[in-house]
Amino acid sequence: MKNKMKFYKLTYCFALIILCIASLPCFAQTSLWQISKGDKVLYLGGTIHVLGQDDYPLPGEFEQAFSKSGKIVFETDLGQARKPDFSEKLMDQMLYLPGETLQDVLDNKTYQRLSNYFSEKLPMAQIDVLKPGMVVIMMAAIEFQNIGLVLAGVDEHFWTLAEQDGKKVGALETVDEQLSFLVNMGKGNENELILNTLNDLNKMELMINQIRESWRSGDEAKMKKIILQDMIDTYPELYQSLLVKRNMNWLPKIEALIDDDKTTLVLVGTLHLVGDDGLLQLLRNKGYDVTYFKF
Repeated sequence: MKNKMKFYKLTYCFALIILCIASLPCFAQTSLWQISKGDKVLYLGGTIHVLGQDDYPLPGEFEQAFSKSGKIVFETDLGQARKPDFSEKLMDQMLYLPGETLQDVLDNKTYQRLSNYFSEKLPMAQIDVLKPGMVVIMMAAIEFQNIGLVLAGVDEHFWTLAEQDGKKVGALETVDEQLSFLVNMGKGNENELILNTLNDLNKMELMINQIRESWRSGDEAKMKKIILQDMIDTYPELYQSLLVKRNMNWLPKIEALIDDDKTTLVLVGTLHLVGDDGLLQLLRNKGYDVTYFKF
């Protein structure tokens, strides 16, 4: 049971990567913006949820914004996600009920290709109990580990620092809300989700390297082209549920933080920031000044 819980907890960590896979900076700066209206200021940063050795140290702008902020707000409560009762809930929701399996929802061709992929990695008996969205996350986790992305990401780094410094922390959504998005990923389009993921695996290392480069060099258009546009074209329903809907839920919460007396640093996956439905554009539309953070 202990090993199983560790396995599914690891899956959840990589699920966060899928939700918001990368961070985005500006040219010669980094993935951090200042949002202001009058004398009210908030810092909004894009994050990578898992990093490699070469990604540290993080850009200095993040450390500066952290030190200037009295409150740090994340997508979800990482402290709650570490608790044993959440691990149990995770297991309950990401597994099929007894008598149901992944094989029941996939056609023979898709299931065979998936079996071939996992043949030398994990037993299919372990995969067969997972819902399709979680299977996709497991595939991404394997590929990320293969290219050396094994260290804590921006979110985890600053969560730990906030705890050490006694800074107030907050979250834009509960772990239950985030878990619901993950568990239902690809529902109704299971074959397409699995097949497209398998087809894209050979491009993953190139894509991740491009993302990491743009994280430090900063190019909204490039970030949109690398991942966002393909998601819009291939998975419009997933785009709406994982990004657009959540951005709209978060927007009033971010606006309330701007009005707070304390300067706040908000950290979210960069796909939530870019594009016409991204938080940066939504805030511009509401009349806020959006500029790159400088120190």
